[in-house]
Amino acid sequence: MTPITQSSRQRFEQAGSLADELPYWGWVDKRTLLTRPGGLVTLAELHPCGIAGCSPEDLDHVLASWMRLLGQLDEDVRFSLIVTRRPVRSDAVAAIGNERLPAAIFQSRADEIVRRSGELRFYAAWALDSRLQEARQKGGVAASWLKRLTSNDKAQRLYVQESIARASERMQRIVDASRGLVTDVCPSTVLEEKQATAVLGDMINRPGTVAPVHEGGALHWSWGLSQLEGHRRHLTLDDEPLAVYSLLEPPPKATANILWELLTLRATWTFVWEWQGLSIGKARGIIRAAQKHFFSSRYSMMAHARGTEGTDAALVDSAAAAESAALGDALVELQPDGIPWGKLAASLSIHAPDLQQIEELDSSVVKIFTGRDIKILREGYGQLSAWFARLPGQAASRQLRRMPVSAGSALCCSAIFAPGRGDPESDHLEAPALATLETRCGTLYDYDLFAGSDVGHSLVLGSTGAGKSFLLNFLLVHALRYNPRVSILDLGGSYRNLTAMLGGSYLRLDGAGGGTPLRPFTLPKGEQTYEFLTGWITQLLKLGGYSTTGDDTTDIRARVEDVYGIAPEQRRMSSLVETLPPRMKSAMTRWMGGGQWGKIFDVPGQGKEIDGSDWQVVDLTGAKDFPDLVSAALSYCLERLRLELERPEETTRLKILVVDEAWRFLAEPATANYLAEAARTWRKRNAALVLATQSVTDVVGGAATGALIESIPNRLFLSIRDLSYEAAASLQLSEAETSLIRGLVPKREVYARNPNSREVLTLNVDKRSYWMFTSNPIEEEKRSTAIKRTGDLQQAIEDLARGS
Repeated sequence: MTPITQSSRQRFEQAGSLADELPYWGWVDKRTLLTRPGGLVTLAELHPCGIAGCSPEDLDHVLASWMRLLGQLDEDVRFSLIVTRRPVRSDAVAAIGNERLPAAIFQSRADEIVRRSGELRFYAAWALDSRLQEARQKGGVAASWLKRLTSNDKAQRLYVQESIARASERMQRIVDASRGLVTDVCPSTVLEEKQATAVLGDMINRPGTVAPVHEGGALHWSWGLSQLEGHRRHLTLDDEPLAVYSLLEPPPKATANILWELLTLRATWTFVWEWQGLSIGKARGIIRAAQKHFFSSRYSMMAHARGTEGTDAALVDSAAAAESAALGDALVELQPDGIPWGKLAASLSIHAPDLQQIEELDSSVVKIFTGRDIKILREGYGQLSAWFARLPGQAASRQLRRMPVSAGSALCCSAIFAPGRGDPESDHLEAPALATLETRCGTLYDYDLFAGSDVGHSLVLGSTGAGKSFLLNFLLVHALRYNPRVSILDLGGSYRNLTAMLGGSYLRLDGAGGGTPLRPFTLPKGEQTYEFLTGWITQLLKLGGYSTTGDDTTDIRARVEDVYGIAPEQRRMSSLVETLPPRMKSAMTRWMGGGQWGKIFDVPGQGKEIDGSDWQVVDLTGAKDFPDLVSAALSYCLERLRLELERPEETTRLKILVVDEAWRFLAEPATANYLAEAARTWRKRNAALVLATQSVTDVVGGAATGALIESIPNRLFLSIRDLSYEAAASLQLSEAETSLIRGLVPKREVYARNPNSREVLTLNVDKRSYWMFTSNPIEEEKRSTAIKRTGDLQQAIEDLARGS
């Protein structure tokens, strides 16, 4: 036998069974797992709150809730927090595409997001020592609970069964009480057999390995599926290397959420944090013993021998004196302040395809922990012990690196905060979320237009150049997955090329008299139309310098009805003005015939300007220098859009009205009041109002706009470097949120805020998506030229992406 063969056989013979190291035996009930040492384990999935926009006081409130949880746990209960980061599923980004937009254009972005993102999952585990091993047979000989459970002695079997049942009931009470203490800051769901098996199987084996849901006992034989090998500085699971790190000492000064940067580590890893509480007596004994040690160490042995300690003749060890004083403060924290103490153990295991990546990740791990003054150790010869000790329910004696620490310091080294996940499914639309973005932690966030409710009204605020138009293009194109009716009021000309690309309808109003003419008297005959036209003519008279009185309104209403009494082809502005009293005619001259705006408002014909297209843009860019024209045209266009949005046959269809550069529109009180009323009533018609603007002052400046903003629960903030605290307060933003918005990266980050969640999102796109959503005029022209040259949208986007 060659030396190599002999060495291989020796290693094989020395290898043990993975099952011998696993503590799990079988399920007592759907949520309680019985371990081989005689303990019970229950798992729950956590949904921690985020930190976006939170002040230090908010974080301390969350920390205090968790401290109450730790304080109410008995000494025989070990509580674990488990965080896993795994690759996302290939279908995590919902597909988009229709006859106008080939799915291939968006698939490259979806593939790129899946490749670089990870999925964070948070779990809690309760392990109860049920003391099944403490019962003894006659003669004082200890017997395992399993032997007694399967023995021929009926009394022994019943005793063990009753002991397990009592412990299981107690376990359920402990878990339910613990969950109730933190449910306001961290809702949770208790995992049943199938879900808990998946979590534990993933921790035991190579990530992604599916453990079978096994009925009966001997789960340790069913769940140990991967081959585990130990090397000098790493382990391998099915030939995939991993490194194990253990926490040695918490930071001297801890703050809430100190390990947030760990969540941003882009790798496959598992972080396990375990706490076991100590009684006040035991904690005090540990602290007093350490305090006595450091107190006596303040002076050297020679000083004690000479009797000079405490005098100027002896040198004081300042470090020992400081440690003694700190331990004295810990005693005050323990007893008068009531801060619970316990034993803490934490470990981090990182997986990678090869050793080179493990070593590259090692520096990142060290930087994360040592940058927060947390001492960690990369395990070597003790890595197998550390690997098995991290499993919930493992015997407490297997956990070698435990340290006494206060609950506050321990929680600062845990992961009780998390980035938001969004809403993968829109409950209101019963369809996938609008779009998938990313968080700062590199996780996916499913953005739902309705944010989990039935109100889709949204406000988009951002400084010039912050990426507002790009974001709107991105969201509106993704909204096409719902087959909606999209209407856009625009004062910037940002949608002309996109509308042409999508085959939508484009209405352009030109202050020079060009563009699309408006035909107000083609509105459908009826009481609602008469009311609108009466108010609209009153508005035109006011713009012309005539102030109406009470009787004037009656006269105008009668003249409007008279116009609808003549032939449809004769209904026009001049037909109305001819019937008005002479005192009003001079104020209406510029809206008819050869007047300044006659070519726009006094045009014969029966065609509808807004034709009910699925994508309709009203561009008022050419008229923005003429406030009177914008005011008159805007009121009419809003009424025409309202009629299209409120068509009875499309009540259930999603309708989206976008008002871009809204600050110009909101300056008109009538328009602001109209939009405020729409925000209150359109919810019942499955319509969403989206306001986009760059002027915070105009949004919060008036009573009408204030009422409008209060009706818009969903808000997207881009970078606003000069956002004042006064304006932010009007938008119900805290000082922490204001500072956050000021620091957002322009054209990249968005602060999404709604009643259910707050999160900073990152909009990353690939080259194809960039050319699809860009609103840069030069790039839009290049895109239009490429589409004309190739005659195919997908090919044009591909050519532009390759050339950029």
